[in-house]
Amino acid sequence: MLTFGVLGPLLVRSGERNLAIGSRTQRLLLTALLAQAGSVVSADRLVEILWGDDAPATAVPSLHTYVSRLRALLHADGEAALSTRPPGYLLQVTPAQTDVGRFEVLVGEAGRVFPGDPAAALAHLDEALALWRGTAYAEFADEDFARPEASRLAELRLGAVEQRFEAGLALGHHAELVGALGAYTEEQPLRERPCGQLMLALYRCGRQAEALAAFRAFRQRLDDELAVEPSAALRALETAILRQDPDLDPRPITGTSPGTRPPDAAETGMGRGGAGVDGPGGTAAAAPEQGTVPEETSSFIGREDELTAIQVALDTNRLVTLTGPGGVGKTRLAVQTAAGAQGYPDGVRWCELGTITDPAAVGHAVAAAIGARQQPGSDITESVRAYLATRSLLLVVDNCEHVLDAAAALLTALLRSCPRLTVLATSRTPLGVAGEQIQPIAPLPVPGDDTDPAGSASVLLFADRARAVRPGLDLTGPNLDHVAQVCRRLDGLPLAIELAAARMRALNPADLADRLGDGLRLLAARSMAVERHRTLRAVVDWSYALLSPAEQRLFDRLSVFAGGFTLAAAEQVCGEPDLVDTLAALVDGSLVTAGASAGQVRYGMLATLRAYAAEKLAERGEAQALHDTHAAYFAATAERFGATMRGPDEGRCVAVLDADMANLRAAHRWAVERRDTGLAMRISAGLYHYVVYRFHDEVVSWGETVLGLPGAAAHPLYPVVCGAVGEGFTLRGDQRRALAVAESALAGAADPQGAPCLPVLKVLAAVALYEGRLDDCSRWAQEQTRLARVHGDAWREGEGLLFHGLARTYAGDVAAGLTIAQENLRVTTRLGNPSLLAWAKYCQAEALCGGDPARARRLYAEAVALADSVAGTFTATIAQVGLAALLARSGEDAAALSAFRQCVDRWHRLQVWHHQWTTLRNLVPLLVRVGAGEAAATLLGALDAADTAAYGSDAASLATAAADLTATLGVTAYTEAVDAGAALGPDGTVAFALSAVDTALSQAPHSGSR
Repeated sequence: MLTFGVLGPLLVRSGERNLAIGSRTQRLLLTALLAQAGSVVSADRLVEILWGDDAPATAVPSLHTYVSRLRALLHADGEAALSTRPPGYLLQVTPAQTDVGRFEVLVGEAGRVFPGDPAAALAHLDEALALWRGTAYAEFADEDFARPEASRLAELRLGAVEQRFEAGLALGHHAELVGALGAYTEEQPLRERPCGQLMLALYRCGRQAEALAAFRAFRQRLDDELAVEPSAALRALETAILRQDPDLDPRPITGTSPGTRPPDAAETGMGRGGAGVDGPGGTAAAAPEQGTVPEETSSFIGREDELTAIQVALDTNRLVTLTGPGGVGKTRLAVQTAAGAQGYPDGVRWCELGTITDPAAVGHAVAAAIGARQQPGSDITESVRAYLATRSLLLVVDNCEHVLDAAAALLTALLRSCPRLTVLATSRTPLGVAGEQIQPIAPLPVPGDDTDPAGSASVLLFADRARAVRPGLDLTGPNLDHVAQVCRRLDGLPLAIELAAARMRALNPADLADRLGDGLRLLAARSMAVERHRTLRAVVDWSYALLSPAEQRLFDRLSVFAGGFTLAAAEQVCGEPDLVDTLAALVDGSLVTAGASAGQVRYGMLATLRAYAAEKLAERGEAQALHDTHAAYFAATAERFGATMRGPDEGRCVAVLDADMANLRAAHRWAVERRDTGLAMRISAGLYHYVVYRFHDEVVSWGETVLGLPGAAAHPLYPVVCGAVGEGFTLRGDQRRALAVAESALAGAADPQGAPCLPVLKVLAAVALYEGRLDDCSRWAQEQTRLARVHGDAWREGEGLLFHGLARTYAGDVAAGLTIAQENLRVTTRLGNPSLLAWAKYCQAEALCGGDPARARRLYAEAVALADSVAGTFTATIAQVGLAALLARSGEDAAALSAFRQCVDRWHRLQVWHHQWTTLRNLVPLLVRVGAGEAAATLLGALDAADTAAYGSDAASLATAAADLTATLGVTAYTEAVDAGAALGPDGTVAFALSAVDTALSQAPHSGSR
């Protein structure tokens, strides 16, 4: 069948063969007929198009000749596409025969299924936009006959790009879309729809201030260039963002295609906050996404002067520490400051230390917050320093006091070597770091005896919290005087005020003032800070005394939870099978917080209250037994969800384990401190699948610690933990250490062919693949597949087939690789695990990309969607690299450049350097082809300096690129570019590559957005 393409340079194909349209006049004639396909174009109009006002006397006979030649070319396969119809000619084609027709059908279908099935809409739009190879009617876009149609199609394309963003937002992909939306709004600065989409994506990422800044910038552009205001809809979006309207949070998608996912806790807006409350939990127990600023769930009252002072301090100091007693409001002020922070190009990142009990974990907590990964040959501090060395961001480190020395040491190292880093810390005492600006936080002002209490910040806070539990409470007249008395007795401490206000459900202000009278007599002391500690202790004592014995017992026992917890966890760990009413009473008294996370209600305690409860638990003599129970429960949790994660419910399991990370960390530390090797082994082995593809450096480090415990090498789970540690090393790019731990485990195993050794075999296969030892990879993968079948382990069978198939494909035996990949797909389809299925589709796509690129493209896209649905960014980016390379080989240069840009940026965010170098190696030949020779040579120099080994087709393509560039640029220019690249360093190489791609995209015809 004949097909025609005008979304880029003119393209005519007969089946799989391109038809050459020789002369410019012949191409112009065919383009004019295609622009009005299905309609008769008169001979006079065609003469005007071909020759304009300079038509020769022989124009009509010449037109007949051109038409005759064109008809012969198009009819070569027997299809009568071009016919004579008075007064001219008719080109008869169906929508399926033109890329324009297919594009419009796909866009229409996307609109039909959206919003009911955004995943399907996204797939349609991806396919539609992939049809673009450049500007519509590229060679003749400025001709009068083509200009209106080219403009119409350009507008349709922009609409499709924006509809694609809409579908991605509906699927909860806001974090991945922020960068693309930012670039798109710069390209289309006056289009309102993408501005709104960017605002929404930023807001959902916890970047409210940047969302509002985007609106202000857009409004200013409209005013400057068009003298108009944004639409009412966009202004309403700004208002909703200011109000933190819950309707802006993403909604779970039901009934959608594979690859969709429900929003996680961070996306649904569940966070923590609470005016004036320190410590984890605030007024909601749900934890925010790692690194994002916690969302406020209650009003912020009476801190305007402090906020201004903190902002001024941050403008002139690189480390500002908010100090003050527990309960004074340091965390809430930090949240408010971070939410409104501007002027940090790389954003604001939040690191919560309140749940950290091991000083050695401080570096890992900061790394997780900023997105840094431990690099081969570096400890976690060095890796964090390297990551932050060139970044300009605000890092908020909350609750430092209990790990003060570790936090101070880390921040000292970071501030010395990261000149664009600014830190805001909260701690009951100063950190003692050179250059630290201490910002003491005072309690809220209390009303004086001769002032109107109604305007006092402390009274306003009490009134706000009291009406939350008793909406009709009258706080005027005598009641107001009693509230003022309470606030004075509580010394304006926000946490104490909130605890007292929670009692308004059952008490009146007069009763409360009376009950607090004797309990809060302050002891004489010189230090106001000491007095305020005593004030808080007194109000917690008072709140505790009001609890029933059962409520006191549960409150004490809940202190063993390091982070949030579920009702089921509380029942199991605390040994009380029916504690709903008791727990509800603690929530009502503001001693325990409640919120939603990981699809269920989770509870938590503020750090101040947890420390108090832990003291009481120790007084009961129950602490050790409860910690033992807690550690055993979370070891079982790791095992249960780690096993379930191998099936279709992977996404939910990841969310649950993410939410319980603080508890798992505490359980691991308890096991290590107790030298309980078996318990520690269970935790690390249970989290094996949680480590895979998700870069939990800290969890890998737990496994390293476990391997050194007494009797570890003789434990049955030793090979499994070795496999988890080795897996972490391979993902980190440290193949030498991965190989060492795997070989040692296999050599010392009591039964090298037992099921526990299967993870070790996978590590050996993976290392061999990364190092280009393809025969070794095949050998280990085949052994893993064989043993997995013996032990009935379909997961390990699928992994063995994956590495075997990739090894054969990369060795050039594509037929064998495809056969193995198809078997892999059959095995993994039965399991239904999204990550393993994504890898199976990727394996098949790698085998098909040379012989069936269209099918390979679909498989790559499906792999990306499946991996993204379970937060498998590593897997998704691997597949995206394959897709980018395929687009490049298919000649879709602009689309390939855009895809490569996304991959380079993702690898940089993940700090996965071995795959980053592979991606950049694939980018070099594309830059050569699009004329960016100097940039390609610079990248070659950077790759050489990185000392990364290329093999197979990668090595061949780089050698060809080097030879071509030497010839094109000349030896001197080529050498200078290579030398410049060698001096860039890893981060500099990434920045250069992104800039080179942007330049190439700006100079090349745009071929759509993927």
